[in-house]
Amino acid sequence: MKTNIRKLLVLVVACMSFWSCTDILDQTPTTSLSAGSFYTSAGNINYNLTACYKLLQDNTNFTWQTLLFDGMADNAYDWANYIGDRTIAQGPISPTMGGLVSGIYSAMYVKIARCNIFLQILSDYQGSDLTSETNLQWQAEARTIRAWSYFTLYKFYGSVPLVTQPLTMENKLQPKADASQILAQINEDLDFAIANLPDKAYLNTEGRFVKSSAQVLKTRVLLFDAYGDNGAAKSDVMTQVKNTAKEIMDKGYYGITSSYRGLFVGELGMQTNNREYIFTINYLQPNNTVTFAFGWSLAKCLLYTAESPGGSVLPLKNFGEEYEYIDGTPFSTSNPLYDPEDKFKNRDPRAAYIMYDQIVTFENGFKVTNPRSVTGYSFWKFFSAADAQDFNSSTKDGSDWIAMRYAEVLLNYAEAANEVDGPTADVYSAINQIRNRENVKMPPLTAGLSKDQMRDAIRHERRIELAFEGFRYDDLKRWKIAEQKLNMTQEEGVVSRFFAKKNYHFPLPQGEIDLNQGTLVQNPDYL
Repeated sequence: MKTNIRKLLVLVVACMSFWSCTDILDQTPTTSLSAGSFYTSAGNINYNLTACYKLLQDNTNFTWQTLLFDGMADNAYDWANYIGDRTIAQGPISPTMGGLVSGIYSAMYVKIARCNIFLQILSDYQGSDLTSETNLQWQAEARTIRAWSYFTLYKFYGSVPLVTQPLTMENKLQPKADASQILAQINEDLDFAIANLPDKAYLNTEGRFVKSSAQVLKTRVLLFDAYGDNGAAKSDVMTQVKNTAKEIMDKGYYGITSSYRGLFVGELGMQTNNREYIFTINYLQPNNTVTFAFGWSLAKCLLYTAESPGGSVLPLKNFGEEYEYIDGTPFSTSNPLYDPEDKFKNRDPRAAYIMYDQIVTFENGFKVTNPRSVTGYSFWKFFSAADAQDFNSSTKDGSDWIAMRYAEVLLNYAEAANEVDGPTADVYSAINQIRNRENVKMPPLTAGLSKDQMRDAIRHERRIELAFEGFRYDDLKRWKIAEQKLNMTQEEGVVSRFFAKKNYHFPLPQGEIDLNQGTLVQNPDYL
């Protein structure tokens, strides 16, 4: 009884204090910063924009985890299944399966929310230390991140909630907007960004978007819907892609650089001031470095070594056989260049960084001996020698992630221009620039290709050049050939794989459906 009385007295005193001193709730805290006291200068608002960029490092769809997306495609088998990519490849996909199905959704809305808050802060700021030009540029940077995030949602889910303002308790439950509205918002944000980002080379921008970055993203958005359900190209959309890519090419800011592997591995010293980069997600050692799943370094998760009885991402046989011989002829065991003792001999030099059976020799001479993987192939395109040498420790990879580069622009241009104009000299030139990289030196494409033959050549080059950079799964979907390529037998894919027409979109995560109390409705194919 005494205990209950004490509790009642405490409650009464607390309530009296609240009613008699309500103005204390309106006072600025003295032990921490409030929004009102912090956003009093342009410099502090810029810190908030930096926080928006920081979210690009979260792995989901923008950095290192995107290489696992090839495990959902026909390029690789991922035995570790860290993000559920193997489960998705095996099918069927369900709203409750977690992994990427829920992870992409939540990660993108975190980015969108932060960008919306930043844009509201920027809109409210009245200080004289922020010029109108800088204000527009900062809006453009945040809107590029928002567009990129919504494009990711659009690709994977189609119709999702459209939120362009900070949410409150009153409007936190949002219904889905039609996919066409999502696409319209993406294009509105990107068109604003293209108009207001600085038109200069990406070099020396300290990792911030330039006009070309938004234009690359624009070509991706356009290409994703550039084919009808029957796989036929839409001429009007392809014309937009062609013109946008050509504008980037005509700037003269960018070019194909000498080293293919040097693009991706920081320790080789070629990531600084690289002319091929159009946007990178940057890391600064020792305090800001990328770690992969469960805090492991990238090499620990993926490198197939004697210390690790299985790497995560293992290229499939069909992908290994995609690499041509050095004379440009396709792989075949009957080809005179075939060596049964060394199947990588006389092959496209880019194959050396993707696949090997027994030994990989890093640039500093360090060698790793590997048991044979279950696919016969392994992978080291992004791995540093330092990380491989320190395999048993918790070293971190400090390489930047190359999110946009000039080779993609050339590939996008060639694909669109071939569909609009056929295999012109400009189409040949775009692809041959990539094949002629100094440490690749593959022969130019055969003259006289038909439009269909050129389409096949471009798709081949795209698969090889952009391998494990997060493109293949999207490409198969947008070309409308995912059902053809992603239904695989166990012999073909290590595990049997299943892709249904409805899988062109993921289901919305069941957890989000439950939280939204009937406001958010599941995608119709998954009801």
